[in-house]
Amino acid sequence: QRDVEVVLEGATNQNFFGTVLHPNGNIAEHLLRAGLARCVDWSLASVTGGADRLRAAEKEAKEKRSRLWKDYTPTGIPIDAKEQRFEGKVVEIVNADALVVKVGNEIRKIFLSSIRPPRRPEEPKEAAPGGGSKERNFRPLYDIPFMYEAREFLRKKLIGKQVQVCIDYKQPASNSFPEKTCCTVTIGGINVAEALVGKGLATVVRYRQDDDQRSAHYNDLLAAEMKAQKSARGLHSKKDASVHRVVDLAGDLAKSKQFLPFLQRAGKMEAVVEFVASGSRLRLYIHRENCLATFLLAGISCPRAGRVQGGQTIP
Repeated sequence: QRDVEVVLEGATNQNFFGTVLHPNGNIAEHLLRAGLARCVDWSLASVTGGADRLRAAEKEAKEKRSRLWKDYTPTGIPIDAKEQRFEGKVVEIVNADALVVKVGNEIRKIFLSSIRPPRRPEEPKEAAPGGGSKERNFRPLYDIPFMYEAREFLRKKLIGKQVQVCIDYKQPASNSFPEKTCCTVTIGGINVAEALVGKGLATVVRYRQDDDQRSAHYNDLLAAEMKAQKSARGLHSKKDASVHRVVDLAGDLAKSKQFLPFLQRAGKMEAVVEFVASGSRLRLYIHRENCLATFLLAGISCPRAGRVQGGQTIP
């Protein structure tokens, strides 16, 4: 018999759970390292000292195929240790969980690990007047609640900045979806995914207990989500989520003429460049007037990128 320190960390189903500290360390950590236990997500976030040491101990037992893990087979696509970490400049925010990073002369598209961007609320499909479909005008960035706010959070925080990237796992290609490289992205020591979840602008993916293809900071993400839920922030708010009612002026001469006097009288205003078609042709989102417009630089014309047809680029 030994004297130990017991730290009670919570209760569930009339049972207490906590940490047992021996002079030689955390008993749970020793059990995991010996392959005699598994990590469980539901209580891991409450562990004294954080869950990283327990995850690391379990990973060590898996690699050694100790006891419970004697038949363990790694899942997912192997990652070369030399390519796992890199730095790059963020050149594009694709949406609320994907960005494009320039590493040297190479452009890489990466996804934030273990988070899910805002989703479209399920609504009954309605036919538009005249027999058309409302789906034709659906714009995910503006029509999905909090998608625009999430994209803007990433754009303002990351665009043009150097970030540190650590590849956590690669999601194999499936159906019409290509392989996805899922990473932890940090800037100034801040985990971008954790910050996004903490603002209530993304949710954390739930995994099967035996699925180890997840963020290396998964428990930090869960803790951030719990705080966002308690504060009723963003996606967790009880208020009805609002969408951005955007007027698209592209290709609509009548609407463009209608908006022109307002834009001229407004003088100087801010806009977000959503797309660069060529050196002289831009697509802008003008927040003040809540409209999308194609903008041409007066007095000049630049070559356009070639059209892709049948796998070939046509000038």
